[in-house]
Amino acid sequence: MSSQPSHTLNPDIHPADPHNPLPLYYQVYTDLKRLIRTGVLRPGELLPSELTLCDLYKVGRQTVRSAILRLVDEGWLERHRGVGTYVLAPRHAQRFFLDRSFSQQMEEMGRRPHSIVLKQSLGILDEKAPEPLQPKRGSPCLYLTRLRFGDEEPLGIQHATIVTEHCPGLEAYEFNTQSLYAVLSQHYHLIIARITHTFSAVSASPSQAELLQIVSGVPLLLVKTTAFLENGEPIEYTLSYYRSDRFEFTVVHTL
Repeated sequence: MSSQPSHTLNPDIHPADPHNPLPLYYQVYTDLKRLIRTGVLRPGELLPSELTLCDLYKVGRQTVRSAILRLVDEGWLERHRGVGTYVLAPRHAQRFFLDRSFSQQMEEMGRRPHSIVLKQSLGILDEKAPEPLQPKRGSPCLYLTRLRFGDEEPLGIQHATIVTEHCPGLEAYEFNTQSLYAVLSQHYHLIIARITHTFSAVSASPSQAELLQIVSGVPLLLVKTTAFLENGEPIEYTLSYYRSDRFEFTVVHTL
């Protein structure tokens, strides 16, 4: 193992953004993992000191420590008492964590996220709206169906219903390349405070199989997601059909 970091990280670091709705420690955690995945931080390399990382990320020491501990728990880093923290070889390259957006996940895996919008229309939530959105009946909404890609490989189909009373004009954004959650946070300053997931297994229909380039009838993972704002209002409900032959899905809860 190297006793000194072999890189000057300053050009590669994405400093934490205090205006981003994601917690600061989580921003540091995801950026460090990105550096490991992309080889900027190599296996066997000594991680810069906590104080150095505090300076690079513009955050406090407890924030950096929380990010490092999470990476240690997940097997990306290894701590040696009195020596430092070393980078381990990536062991979870195919895990897909559901506590972040699809775009974030793809970027962390070193893959380019993009989408093809299959269907987009405006509407009003009525009695046929998904159960979690029933409290918002009568509200305007956007229906958005996308085929999601990592690089050029189709990985999932998402059918989203977004309540638009707090984000008028949402339909004007380019969702072939833009992340829905990024648009909500950066352009409308809406903070997603809570996300729930429900999982089940389904068989790929012929149309789904054609879009995902798989055989009809093979298993798909169906994830039903509801996103809530800080005031408890539901803002989005999505049905996601993911290829089960590409990823292992994991949910992380941080207390």
